[in-house]
Amino acid sequence: MPGPVATREPILEAMSEPSLPGIASLPPTEPAAAFTHGGLADVDPWLKSAGAGPPRRGLAWPFSLDAAAEALEVVALALLMFIAVRAVAQNFVVDGASMQPSFHNGELVIVNKLAYRSFDISWLPWTDQTDWRPFGDPQPGDVVVFRFPQDPDRDFIKRVVAVPGQTVEVSDGHVLVDGVPVEESYLEEAPRYRYGPEMVPPDQVFVLGDNRNNSYDSHSWGMLDRSAIIGRADLRYWPLDRIGIVHDGGPVQLLVTEVSTAP
Repeated sequence: MPGPVATREPILEAMSEPSLPGIASLPPTEPAAAFTHGGLADVDPWLKSAGAGPPRRGLAWPFSLDAAAEALEVVALALLMFIAVRAVAQNFVVDGASMQPSFHNGELVIVNKLAYRSFDISWLPWTDQTDWRPFGDPQPGDVVVFRFPQDPDRDFIKRVVAVPGQTVEVSDGHVLVDGVPVEESYLEEAPRYRYGPEMVPPDQVFVLGDNRNNSYDSHSWGMLDRSAIIGRADLRYWPLDRIGIVHDGGPVQLLVTEVSTAP
């Protein structure tokens, strides 16, 4: 592709002679116009403008500032979601045989941490309630996870048998609440010990393991303070063949009864 034609005017000036008398001097030669591809020089992508330097490059860091800001937003959102979920529910691993046959060692459960949560709403102008429980109180039959009173670093899982105001007794292989035997179809073996009768004090509950003769529970160390309860076990999600909702006052409802191993 031909480029612009350079003017020869400086050469002509260098070789000019004084004009002779009677001979008119020639007009100066105009420089030839640069070839502009028919007026397309302004849009010619191959035509580099004078003084144009090398193309600018981005930052040497692999991410631009915008990309870094977006990544930080995603991380912050994920962190907030994690904190929110942990405030509502938490997974636990069953350790030991004290809750057999309802729960076995190594099974995984989801605990509802809002189940018995209390709120202080005395700041509202129309009430002075400091212990509002919109989701209710522990009820007989609830399976709860709690901090062991004698070692708060350890978490236990047991079943609530009696609540404040009720009288509990274990006698002749039966658990009696207010003198009435409790129907416990989830037990494999009746308790072989005696306990009580004892009335459950305010803000406390009486808990037992379903494996009555192999459980370290309220019949050994006493009543459980309600403030030590982490939450209620609502769902078992492992193993897959025992996934189900935890019944209040009964065994686990199996949602999946068979798992196929075929490809």
